[in-house]
Amino acid sequence: MPDVAFDPARYETVLTDKWGRFTLEKGKHEYSVSPDHTCTNVWLKITSRQVQVMDMQHRSIVTHRRLYGDRKQSSMEWLPYLTAISRKPRSLFNSGIYDMMPENMQQYMKSCGSTDRGAILKVLAELTGRTGFDSALQTVNQALLYQVRDPDSLKNLYRRLYADVPELPPMPFQNGVPTLKQMPVDLASYDLLLQKGGAANG
Repeated sequence: MPDVAFDPARYETVLTDKWGRFTLEKGKHEYSVSPDHTCTNVWLKITSRQVQVMDMQHRSIVTHRRLYGDRKQSSMEWLPYLTAISRKPRSLFNSGIYDMMPENMQQYMKSCGSTDRGAILKVLAELTGRTGFDSALQTVNQALLYQVRDPDSLKNLYRRLYADVPELPPMPFQNGVPTLKQMPVDLASYDLLLQKGGAANG
């Protein structure tokens, strides 16, 4: 047996576009890299299952599932883009990242206040890193439904959707449970006592 394992991968360099993306198979298959790698050469390690993207020092940047077929397809890893734009939320609408977002996420980001937009982008990056971009997108759909536009409510919606906590049905009312009358409360005597105490201390 040879000392060095046989490597069936194909290696090549490609030039990314101004949004940090590149294409293979004569433009049919598009892959993302990151906003930090725009208009630059990157190394590709292409196997039957994956397309691993590396910088020119062979440090891994992102790995995609390899696309197949004759129709146009795109593989987008959103975490680097959301992380980058969360640092500069004011530039969102002019960055090009906004134009790449799905329509419902565009609608949501436009509806959020400018003061909360950076924190919301950080939350979306966190959710994407935790369970993937689809879960972040589903949370945004719920936020649009409930008209939620603040970071804490967005986190709560995510927990409601993806936390492993079963929703319990309402407790049925059973016969035999006594109906309790509300106890009347008269605070006038307490008010009078406090007034006397205040006068004595004055």
